[in-house]
Amino acid sequence: MALISKAQHARAPSSSKLETLDDILDRYRNSPEFKGLADSTQRDYRLWLDRVSSKFGSAPIDAFQDQRMRTEIIDWRNTWADQPRSADKASVTMATVLGWAQGEGLVSVNIAAGIRQLHHVNKSDQVWETRHWEAMQASKDAAGRSLYTDHLDRALRLASLTGLRLGDLVRLTWNDVGDKAIILTTRKRKGRAIIPILPDLRSLLDSIGRGEGEVLRNSRGKPWTESGLGSVFQKAKPEGFDRTMHDLRGTYATWLAMRGLTDDEIARTIGWTAKRISEIRARYVDEARVVVSMVERLSA
Repeated sequence: MALISKAQHARAPSSSKLETLDDILDRYRNSPEFKGLADSTQRDYRLWLDRVSSKFGSAPIDAFQDQRMRTEIIDWRNTWADQPRSADKASVTMATVLGWAQGEGLVSVNIAAGIRQLHHVNKSDQVWETRHWEAMQASKDAAGRSLYTDHLDRALRLASLTGLRLGDLVRLTWNDVGDKAIILTTRKRKGRAIIPILPDLRSLLDSIGRGEGEVLRNSRGKPWTESGLGSVFQKAKPEGFDRTMHDLRGTYATWLAMRGLTDDEIARTIGWTAKRISEIRARYVDEARVVVSMVERLSA
């Protein structure tokens, strides 16, 4: 941290209220951009904003207009090198804050922009297959009792047939459910989602039974909370289970592709790029059709 110390000693007295990175962090926390984020995103960011403050908060703003500070940020990021997701959160948070500060005219450059990420994953592989559903359904506790309840099953099925994120899933109400489509404003992107109600989804909604308020309920008949549903899912996951609830969005994309929707149509529905949809199609839809065609030819 020699660079920070040097900048602190060299800093001339200033009448400006914004002198250190902590001042920028405080201003960012109170900004419309931050307050407009989803509650879950804000909670996640607060954790990392506090970590940024603990490491760099007392440093003068001028230090973050010196490209040499980029190395300091990368070194700090690398303290989580054995946890690549956390490491990337560190550098992304710095880039987000400094990018916002640049947009506000508080710094002239975002020195954390474009720091390479350590965690890489092929999202086209993250789709629930039959084996994943079977593993969840067979999940039991130490006493042999099933951990896969009807209430959890409804939630997971609804996620796989709508592509909704967890936060939107638990706040989906019957007022959002029309005759032909589910229409709601998504919490993360603030855009309008229009989800076609195809026969499988209609059958699930009919089995739940139309009511008032939220569509999904827990075992006590109360609306699920995001943390509550997430916790029940985590407890029900069998050991070694390699899928998340978020992966059901990819499952939904695959389901739509199998029913003939184009990549552009699916992309508009789920909010992903057509390129990402095409990767999922190549991995799961086209591959499956090749296998089926081959079996039919060999069996003729």
